[in-house]
Amino acid sequence: MVQQFTMIFTRVDRACVREAGQARAALSIFASIIFGLLSVTLQGCGQQPDPPALARRPPRANPQAALAENSSGTPNQPVNTPAAERRLPLYEIRMDPKDLAALERNVYSKDTHPATFIADGEVYERIKVRFRGAWARSWPKKPLKIFFNDDKPFQGRHRLNLNSGWRDPAFVREILGYHVYAACGAVAPKSRMVRLLLNGQFRGLYVEVEQPDKAFLSRLNLKGASVYKASSRSNHADERDLGSEASYRAHYDKETQKTEDYRDLQLFCQELALTKNTLDFFTRRMDLDKYINFLAATTLIQNWDGYNKNHFMVYDGRGSKKWFAVPWDLDRTFGDHWNWSFDRADLPVLLGTQQLPGVTGWNRIEDRFFSDPTLRVRFLDRLQELLQKEFIAEKLFPVLDRFEADISADAALDRRRWPGDAGDLRSGIAQVKSFIERRRIYLLSEVAKLRRSTALR
Repeated sequence: MVQQFTMIFTRVDRACVREAGQARAALSIFASIIFGLLSVTLQGCGQQPDPPALARRPPRANPQAALAENSSGTPNQPVNTPAAERRLPLYEIRMDPKDLAALERNVYSKDTHPATFIADGEVYERIKVRFRGAWARSWPKKPLKIFFNDDKPFQGRHRLNLNSGWRDPAFVREILGYHVYAACGAVAPKSRMVRLLLNGQFRGLYVEVEQPDKAFLSRLNLKGASVYKASSRSNHADERDLGSEASYRAHYDKETQKTEDYRDLQLFCQELALTKNTLDFFTRRMDLDKYINFLAATTLIQNWDGYNKNHFMVYDGRGSKKWFAVPWDLDRTFGDHWNWSFDRADLPVLLGTQQLPGVTGWNRIEDRFFSDPTLRVRFLDRLQELLQKEFIAEKLFPVLDRFEADISADAALDRRRWPGDAGDLRSGIAQVKSFIERRRIYLLSEVAKLRRSTALR
């Protein structure tokens, strides 16, 4: 029910406050009380309950409301915690209010806005900032992408991804996901949690993820490799034969070798579609160890959102002449299901094939790989090994405990700064631990079944 409000103008008797500082304090306290009461009273006015089918979806953000909230920051947050007490890296972005307003007014734009970045006492002038992601831009707390100047990169990097983690009850699904990929022997970006200030105010707890670009390749000793981001908005970046080279440009973005054409990716996908000898193709064209480790980690953490987007394809054209895959955007993992629940641990091992497509489709490399009995057995051997040595409570629970200890104070601040349905951190961490235990039991059983069915072929 819409209520009518009458604005009450109250005069403050300046004669009662002799000192100018006291007058400002009195006015500030009075204004805080009035606006606090109004915001509590106004909350929820005119809102309709979510339909049952959408009840578990996070609320959609109102860009104008976000502008008003985010531009002012959050008062009374302990941003000046002594350095000795901090567990996380601390970054600060400084922006002119008009540039910040423009950023938050144009949520879905790729336009960048000028800012200054500060970390470890080092000042990076003339950087550029924009929001990143697709669906995540609709959240109240949006992920950020920061661009540094060529003449002054940040720790050797020219781009910085700060993901939101707003939906994740545990905050750490992404960094744990990249940790598992790396532990499995797959190539994965580095990731960590960081604390961010904006114009001196606590902005939030963010997931920093390394960009797969030239600096990433340099770390891997793969200088000169071609990196393609699967960025299709129509879910066609699944390594299918798209036909013309121009079609690949529409569904993939080049992160390196940007002046060169997409011919190497086009030829790879066409050969994959036409090959009559699957084992020979994968032996010649794929870095098999890296790819099997990638598939195994994808299965372990139940990463269902990367079959036709949210991954990179890397071609070592100057070295091995082989391809491998790199994971990306790992927030929908460890039980985060497309039905909006966080407790599913039973998605099939062969999810993402044509026979068992995911909610967004299926991947052509994965489908062809699993069609070959020799490759399938090799994958099952590796998956079982990882279930016995890496994807175990003895290794992953201490990692989660360390994450929880590192972020707990800032996670509480973040939840107050950006309220939602995520719940408390401890319950969120416990939920991830439960997933690991249940997923492991499920996969051990499924591996045995798949071995029997593969042997019968």
